[in-house]
Amino acid sequence: MKRMLLALAAAALPFSAAASPELATQWGVKASDLREDTASLISVIEASGTVNVPSDFETEIARFSMTASRLGSWIDGNGGPSDLGCIFRGMAEEGEVQLDALDTADSARETHTSLKRLAAMFSDAETIAVAAAQSAGQDGPAAEAGATSCAASADAARAALE
Repeated sequence: MKRMLLALAAAALPFSAAASPELATQWGVKASDLREDTASLISVIEASGTVNVPSDFETEIARFSMTASRLGSWIDGNGGPSDLGCIFRGMAEEGEVQLDALDTADSARETHTSLKRLAAMFSDAETIAVAAAQSAGQDGPAAEAGATSCAASADAARAALE
């Protein structure tokens, strides 16, 4: 139930009308903020052995993941580097995986592990956002229409293997 409410809350948050270099930049700034928030939670758990992960932090992870997915589609749809689209989709999936891990963590150690993975991802996202914003409008080898270096979904990946 909590996951469904988080998804609805994240969906209700405003997004710009279309993914763009500006959205990539905003996403990178948000990644920086989330990295700092995550580092604070890690410090608390390391100092006290326990931490209460705020629901608004979880909502921001869900929003981060949804935006990453949109940016992956934007990169693919605009002939951008297919590896960037793949990276965005991977970050979207990792955000969801870690959100589930936080939600189901039975110990401080499990929460700590998830927070560390999130901190690393948010750090990487800062760099990826810059690359995505800079790749917009640059001439280069465009990917074939619909061709990407990774599947856009787990179902697509399974279908490609069959």
